[in-house]
Amino acid sequence: MTTPALVIPPVDTSPPTAAVPETTNYNIVWVEQARLPIAKTQDVLLARFVTRDQATELGFEPAVLTRLATAISEITRNVVQHAGCSGIFQIGRVSNAERVGLRIIVSDKGKGIERPERFIEDAKLGLLGTGLPGARRLVDHFHIQSAPGTGTTVTMEVWKTEATA
Repeated sequence: MTTPALVIPPVDTSPPTAAVPETTNYNIVWVEQARLPIAKTQDVLLARFVTRDQATELGFEPAVLTRLATAISEITRNVVQHAGCSGIFQIGRVSNAERVGLRIIVSDKGKGIERPERFIEDAKLGLLGTGLPGARRLVDHFHIQSAPGTGTTVTMEVWKTEATA
């Protein structure tokens, strides 16, 4: 059964101190395609599979499929290894007047991260591995919202240019 389409503004899950990416079109339609629990390594693999399946249906190129699989692995693995609790993986199709794409939301109610933007800054200096900054580089749109004790939500989007898929 397909969830009905909802017209919602782009997700802005960044903390108040983080820079918010510019978005010019607020008429984005989101249709959720799947929602999965993330608690163990097998869930990471299933999230990758579901993402690859959805991206293939939209006609994304193989290079994009590889980038998406890597980004999903990084973010969902963070839940398994660091959150201290299970999380939720959601994937849906997004579209506006010009294009179509996928939105992936990975969230947990775990330990949270103090100043998540520092991971992006430290990565630019070569102080960290791939993780959050690596995933950010692999997608078109990336938001993270987190604070100690409140959990973490990462929202990623990849877009195709034509809205005919």
